[in-house]
Amino acid sequence: MSTNRTTFKARKPQPRRKSSKLRTLVLYMQIGLLLVFGIGIGAICGTFLSVSRVLPKVTDYSPPEVTKIYSSDNVLLATVGEENREVVKLEEIPKNLVNATVAIEDSRFYEHGGVDFRGIARAAVKNIIGGKIDEGGSTITQQLARNVFLTQRKTISRKMREAVLAVMIERSYTKTKILELYMNQIFYGSGAFGVQAASKAYFGKEVKDLDLSECAMLAGLPQAPTRLSPHRNVEAAINRRNIVLARMQDLDYITPEKRAKAKAEDPRIVDLKPTKYRSRAPYFTDYVKEYLADKYSYDDMIYRGGLHVYTTVNYRMQESAQRALAAGIRRARASGQVSRTKGNGALISIEPGTGYIRAMVGGADYTDREAGEFNRALKSRRQPGSAFKAFVYTAAVDSLGWDANHVVLGGRYTYSFGDGRTWSPKNYDGKYPGSMTIKKAVANSVNVPAVRTAMQVGLSTVVRYAHLLGIKSEIEAYPAMAIGGIRGISPIEMAGAYTVFASEGMYAEPTPIAKITTADGAIIEDIIPKPRRVISERTAKVMDELFRAVVTQGTARRILSGFPEARGKTGTTNNDVDVWFIGYVPKKLVTAVWVGNDNNTSMRNVSGSGVCAPIWKDYMHDAIRVYNDTHRTAPSHKPKDTTAQKPRTENRDNATPRDEINAVEETDNGAVRIKICNESQLIARRACPSWHTETFAKGTEPTAFCNIHGNTPRGEGGGNPANTGDTGNNTQPTPAPAEGAGQDNGEMRMTPPPAIPINH
Repeated sequence: MSTNRTTFKARKPQPRRKSSKLRTLVLYMQIGLLLVFGIGIGAICGTFLSVSRVLPKVTDYSPPEVTKIYSSDNVLLATVGEENREVVKLEEIPKNLVNATVAIEDSRFYEHGGVDFRGIARAAVKNIIGGKIDEGGSTITQQLARNVFLTQRKTISRKMREAVLAVMIERSYTKTKILELYMNQIFYGSGAFGVQAASKAYFGKEVKDLDLSECAMLAGLPQAPTRLSPHRNVEAAINRRNIVLARMQDLDYITPEKRAKAKAEDPRIVDLKPTKYRSRAPYFTDYVKEYLADKYSYDDMIYRGGLHVYTTVNYRMQESAQRALAAGIRRARASGQVSRTKGNGALISIEPGTGYIRAMVGGADYTDREAGEFNRALKSRRQPGSAFKAFVYTAAVDSLGWDANHVVLGGRYTYSFGDGRTWSPKNYDGKYPGSMTIKKAVANSVNVPAVRTAMQVGLSTVVRYAHLLGIKSEIEAYPAMAIGGIRGISPIEMAGAYTVFASEGMYAEPTPIAKITTADGAIIEDIIPKPRRVISERTAKVMDELFRAVVTQGTARRILSGFPEARGKTGTTNNDVDVWFIGYVPKKLVTAVWVGNDNNTSMRNVSGSGVCAPIWKDYMHDAIRVYNDTHRTAPSHKPKDTTAQKPRTENRDNATPRDEINAVEETDNGAVRIKICNESQLIARRACPSWHTETFAKGTEPTAFCNIHGNTPRGEGGGNPANTGDTGNNTQPTPAPAEGAGQDNGEMRMTPPPAIPINH
């Protein structure tokens, strides 16, 4: 029997497979890639989270816009802010400009979700082939994100944040809104941000009026706004325009014919203007800016919020005010009345009843290096001289019931302080006339009656009335106060106080603002005037009569006697340091003019009537005409009354024809009754349209006939024509009081005791 054996052969040792190492390597690489991917995803998520947490909500964004300050007649006075930008809606932007922007900046804008990966890849290939970075691949949405929320620094972290923000913007806004934000945000060169500002800067027109060629040129500028600006390099701008047109044709936005026509167009570029508007009323707009800063404490609203501030100033009046003051100061400097380097002035004009500031000039030259920007109309505190007498007599008329014919004592007067010191006010000419009516005392600016009146009514009462009429400066109650010897009052305070007399006793706080809105018209603040009665209508009418006498027969007669309806009061302080004229036309305008040296030194041969009244007249001549133009009412269709149709009468309850009434007659007790013209406040003539009867103490009556209406005196046999100065007789009119003769220059010609502080 045979045995079968199985023979086992030992296996040959097998070499390790190279693939095991490869598998290990691949494994490690996979792990590494997963780690890198995880880290990348984490970084992206972290970036997204950090960006979304720290940045403002994109839905709250609107392009920053400068605040614009307008006059009441819609003239742009100035802008406040850092960027010249005017926001417009997309529907106001031409379709050609929208298409041109998309064509040259982001042709796949309507297809991507904020980041265009195809565009990035295409840009990368072109940059590699070209050997330099010519294209960035950023979408319109990314550019918007960068310009709104980020910086222009080229870093990887900024690009990542930009991409995340672009996605957030795409999720928050429609494509239409993104385009609108972008085209209002982007910089186009020459200081212009947004298409509207750029259109005006380069073409001098609204963006809605641009043609195809202009749209293409504008769309090409954001790539290099400074280098391509037509103001700097018009040829480069044209070449860029042609590239945009070609791209628009490639994308079928325009036909070859339209491209050729637009390419052949020679652009009309307007001259470059400053990016910041130079204020057309610098003192006033500075005041408005301060008002806004006090009202709205945060800068974003004022400097980036695009407010529209509608002010009260009338630009035509403002121009007249600037011309009148500058011319007046030039005259005073040339004549040596004021310092050639320190002589200056201020003018402020306010509408009574509303408090609206219609014109404001704070100095002769805003550009003066030394103190040009200092607003003297608001911030200077100067002694008012006899202009302060308005408050003295208002207190007496209102609290004691005086009228214009109330007789006050003149003569010499000495005040004792009770410690051995005394003070005696002086009149300029050194004369001390006896008793006189307060009308004559105010008209001729006689000092002693004003001091006596203040002492009779009470110094504290005078101070109270000054504050009641709107004076906010501190006033110390001592005798020299009655003739303006106080620390100082600003022109705006004086003008505001005199509006009470021009509006029958009503006071409204002076204001520079009428309305403030957002750029799209939403009202932020609508300032409604709130006048309040501070003195009775009777008191206001009596004071109005006194101020009319200043113009018709007093210190301002020589300059203003022919100015219809003018009223006012002159003021000149001790040693000729300050001169004033505060005047008005009832219910229309009140204007205060001040002139002096900035260093408080004395002027030479000056008076309120000689220096300030001419400035007032020059300005008000234009301003009243503008006021009448802007407040013109529909003409009456009633037939005009004539003398033949209806005789003029003294008043409604006295129908006796004027022609039959003597102008002057004496009463049994020796007083004098005189027919007074309502407008001139002088003896009435036949031609005077309205008049009233006044009773005067013998010797205090006016002696001049009306110098406004006609030449024939009323009542040939009435009064004493030989003493009237009537030009209808063979005598000359009674001259106005001489400059400084007991009225204007003499208003503070006294030396107060040391205990009485007077700011010289």
